[in-house]
Amino acid sequence: MSIGGGQARGENQRRKILLVEDDLHVAETLAELLELEGFNVSVAHDAASGLLQAGEVRPDLVLCDLSLPGALDGHGFARACRADPALSGLRLFAVSGYCGAGDRRAAIASGFDELIAKPVDLARIHAAFEPA
Repeated sequence: MSIGGGQARGENQRRKILLVEDDLHVAETLAELLELEGFNVSVAHDAASGLLQAGEVRPDLVLCDLSLPGALDGHGFARACRADPALSGLRLFAVSGYCGAGDRRAAIASGFDELIAKPVDLARIHAAFEPA
């Protein structure tokens, strides 16, 4: 995981990120890094709790692992978000160790805005908040 995206910590203070990641060590490490960058981070360990938290937290960005346990994987999480009028406008980034062209097409087709590789490059997260 690359550290340092170029923005000051204070600029990210109000930005909320929901991290949906079933690997406890990965979730803890990435959440800590994002918090050090000044983001307000919530963590869910499966798609169902991620959907509940998304509705409660209203994050500015969701980072969601594609391989999640339970009835819904990451693709199902994205489809559920897009089907729910209250969540359909969320910015969704899939996170995976598999980032080939086919993986990217599948992530976009299921409703993600972007697919980013593990380990997560924090500059990509900062770039998500830069003006287009």
